[in-house]
Amino acid sequence: MAHMEKLALVTGSTDGIGRGAAKLLAEQGWHVVVHGRDPRKVADALADVRKAARAAKGTAGEITSVTADLSRLEEVHALADDMLRTHGRLDALVNNAGVATPNRSARTRRVTPDGYQLEWQVNFLAAFALTLRLTGLLVASAPARVVNVSSVAQGWGAIHWDDLQLERRWDRMTAYAQSKLALTAFTNEYAHRLAGREVCANSLHPGMCSTKMVRSTFVFAPHRTRYGAENITRLVTDPGLRSTSGAYFNERRRIEPNGFAHDPAGRRRLWDVALAQSGVADRADTVLPELLTA
Repeated sequence: MAHMEKLALVTGSTDGIGRGAAKLLAEQGWHVVVHGRDPRKVADALADVRKAARAAKGTAGEITSVTADLSRLEEVHALADDMLRTHGRLDALVNNAGVATPNRSARTRRVTPDGYQLEWQVNFLAAFALTLRLTGLLVASAPARVVNVSSVAQGWGAIHWDDLQLERRWDRMTAYAQSKLALTAFTNEYAHRLAGREVCANSLHPGMCSTKMVRSTFVFAPHRTRYGAENITRLVTDPGLRSTSGAYFNERRRIEPNGFAHDPAGRRRLWDVALAQSGVADRADTVLPELLTA
């Protein structure tokens, strides 16, 4: 890696706005680590991102890839181990990977091999685990940034403490909204705990873009994929946001998120749950002390 080349990991970057964000960062000279769960899609995206970088810069720079299924916590931690082993720094972590139950299967509640409801694990627990495990690399690169791709759905979400896995009250949008609210609240708590470390963490609703997931889940998608990718990339690269942390953006505009995201007691309770469920507590030797207490 060239001395000044910045390193970014973008999860879920084989398709949609994640792939778009990876290409935009590569075009700006970043070393991008492309991530996906399907090796063939990862290889295709890797070639595409390298092509975009070459077209913009005359060289592909350093574009690499990792493969991991975020619905399996063992693979989430293997991904973190690989990053820790391979890199001594990380300038940006974009937790973009996400899932939503398509509207044609409203009665289908999916559970991961770890026993958690699919949206809860992929949209929240995986991002929680990966971020905490990689914080040492982010601190080593400081100033660094974490960008968590949330959703407008966080605004109407709620944390169902008595039924977090929604076994008794399954509803696909309830599950999606709860997972995105958890991600948004986590972002704010993480920003609070890392205050003074020069690692800024923000979340955003990137816009209703015409991706496969949005079309299958929400139908309404007025924006092109590039629009969402630009909104994500802005939170990574905009010099004007270098000291902004613990903020939520609706597309390009900073707004107030769901009130739960500002509830310190609720956020600590959620953090405790996530520490236990994600397996991070069992790997305390790789996590900063301030991230391990409730």
